[in-house]
Amino acid sequence: MTTAMQAHVAAGFSGAAAPSHAVVSARFLVTAEADPGLLPRLLEPFSKLGLVPSRVHASRESGDGSMISVDLRMTQVDARQAELVENSLRRVLGVSQLLAAVERPAGTAPAS
Repeated sequence: MTTAMQAHVAAGFSGAAAPSHAVVSARFLVTAEADPGLLPRLLEPFSKLGLVPSRVHASRESGDGSMISVDLRMTQVDARQAELVENSLRRVLGVSQLLAAVERPAGTAPAS
């Protein structure tokens, strides 16, 4: 994980990391209660913005299967859109934890 990603894992998008017009890659790691309606609720923020995640991977966790982990990724997306998706995912019913990471493409300078 790059330093830029590590800074966002704990705090999410603080608003200071990337200008809204910057193109970034974003990763969202969600832990939530296993529920039949969870996956559509997690994909809805992408759909509302006309986005399709580049990766969606879900697996049941914990010994009794009561929790699910979902890895959602976007590549080549506007930083503001990634921030909107993150904020929406945080409000999804059943989500107990969300880790967000954002990364600029290699060779791009950080915003000053």
